Order: sequence, then structure tokens, then C-alpha cells
Amino acid sequence: MKCTLLSTMIAMACFAACSPGVQKKVKVMSSGKIQVDEATKTITLTPGTQHNEADLVLTEKDKGITVKSPEGDQTYEVPDGGVYILNIKTDTLIGNLVNFGDGGAPKSISTEQLEHIIDSTQQLINGQNASDEKKTYFIVPKTIKKLTTNTNAQLINPYKNIPYSVDVDKDGKAPEIYKFFTAKQKRESLNELIERMKK
Repeated sequence: MKCTLLSTMIAMACFAACSPGVQKKVKVMSSGKIQVDEATKTITLTPGTQHNEADLVLTEKDKGITVKSPEGDQTYEVPDGGVYILNIKTDTLIGNLVNFGDGGAPKSISTEQLEHIIDSTQQLINGQNASDEKKTYFIVPKTIKKLTTNTNAQLINPYKNIPYSVDVDKDGKAPEIYKFFTAKQKRESLNELIERMKK
């Protein structure tokens, strides 16, 4: 009995030592220049108006990221494995999981569908229907948010378009892609939809 227990404990210890460990990926989106120190997981921010971003990979022992700015230092916790987004922009980031349906884009849209889109967009701008369950996000400045445990997930910034086509994986599944906009962009989009309703 003792030999069996000892053998099991040794096997578990070997497995833990050989496993790659927890991987944490953080996409940083900022307004202004950022300088990244990979060794200390520190970002130095010089505030500005230009969009910049960086990707940081943390190990299990790395507990978070520190942002140094003229306003002082702030540490953001990255407790467990997965993909996170850190918003150090001056505007709220609004995003969602991209749904790659097989029906393609509709050729026309009904007034009822347009009203639903307008209502949903308005709610999201106000942070009312953002939820992990719906995979919709309202991320205010100076906050970090875990999006998924899938470390292969991709994040698209507010100034890049969603790809027209994507490659499926070996199981035939579309990649996990999240698209983000600034709140300003979403408001402009909402105004365009409202104008379209008037026509």
C-alpha cells in the first residue's frame, strides 16, 4: 500500500514538473506610446492620442502587469490562464465574439431587425447588456478583463477590420476572434443606423 502511494506521488510530481504550466496572454491597447519590459512585466505609458498595442505572455508565477504613467503606478492582476485585454486607452472599449455563420451577410435587413440592432448597440454603449455569457464586453479605461481560456484566441483592435475569410481548425471549427471598437466609434455607428432608419 505504501509503495503504491509513494509511486503515485512520484508520478504526479514528475507530471507536474514536465507540464508546460499555465499560460496567460494579455493584449494591451493604449492611447499613447508604450514601452514594454518583458522581464518585469512592466509597461511604461506616455499618454497621447495615437493607438498602440502590445502582447505580453505571462507564466504561472507572474501574478500581473504594472503600468507606469505620469499618474502613478498601477498593477493589474492576471490570476489564471487564458487571454486578457488591458485597456489603458482614454476611451471605453466595446467588443464581442465574432460569429462566423455559414449563411453569409444578409442582402437586406428589415426595419424590425434594424431597430433591434439600434437598441442592442445603444444598450452596449451604456454597458447594459455586456456579459461573459453573451461574449459582449464593455471595458472602461484602466481595467483588465479575461475573455477566454483559449490561448489561441485572437483580438482585433478598433482600427482593423474583421477578416473576410478564416481558416477552420482540424475539427472544422472557426477560430475564436474578438473584435473591439472604441465607444466613440460605436456612437458614430449608432448615429449612422439611426439616419438609415429615417430614409
